[in-house]
Amino acid sequence: MPYVLGNVAGLAAVVAGLVGGVRWLSSGQPPRLLRPVVDRAQAWLDARRPVPEPIPPVLLALELSRLARHVRTVEESDLPRKAERLMAARLAYDHALRDYCRAVDIPVPTAIRGLSREQRFDMESALIGAGHEW
Repeated sequence: MPYVLGNVAGLAAVVAGLVGGVRWLSSGQPPRLLRPVVDRAQAWLDARRPVPEPIPPVLLALELSRLARHVRTVEESDLPRKAERLMAARLAYDHALRDYCRAVDIPVPTAIRGLSREQRFDMESALIGAGHEW
């Protein structure tokens, strides 16, 4: 009988470990017992990771110019799946526009997806008003 109880306890520990591991993978939160170890390891990794250098605004302006040309090319083309191509090109343009505005200290709206036409126009106007062009 003690042999069976030991097996059941071992099986319960394995199942609890698997459930904790799956929860860690799905939520990103480690089990309570491992949190101090994981936090120390993350702090050690963060200390060793070099600080990325900011991208110069000149390079961001060049990228924004390239993406603006790409958006115009997609708008004028007759390629298949034009809507998807145009949406992807505009999302890339919006991302580069946000990066450029952040680099030159212009406020950026918080949008999860792409920018609206008004937001895009306001940001472009703010950049032009600040003396930047692309």
